[in-house]
Amino acid sequence: MQRKLLLTVTVVGMLGAGTALSFHPLSSGSRDNPLTRYALDAASHYTLCGHVEERLPAGSYLYLLVRDATGAGHWVATLRSTASAADAVQVRVMARSEHFSSRRLGRDFAPLHFGAVSGATSCRPESHPHQESNP
Repeated sequence: MQRKLLLTVTVVGMLGAGTALSFHPLSSGSRDNPLTRYALDAASHYTLCGHVEERLPAGSYLYLLVRDATGAGHWVATLRSTASAADAVQVRVMARSEHFSSRRLGRDFAPLHFGAVSGATSCRPESHPHQESNP
């Protein structure tokens, strides 16, 4: 529990600083931080729960395909060093891009969630306004 709280505080602090995490969307042509660019206000943060079906390492970041209980797939980007190795995870989503291009992976994600990923011992997904397709 302490580790999860520390990770959440760290990621939230990074959101405020706007410099600690650096993803580079192709669409903007700039090197701005997507956690700042695509940040959700605190009241709009939500939790996704599911099983990891695919892991794509990209430098210090990790992209995960998380399949929820309804069968919907959600692509999530997180820090590789703090991501859970568990198959059952919960993701605290703090930013979201409807269309994101990863230069490092040479791949587009629509949409892409940005958040802190931890192992899920028991997880209650929070409702959120965005429904996913089945990637």
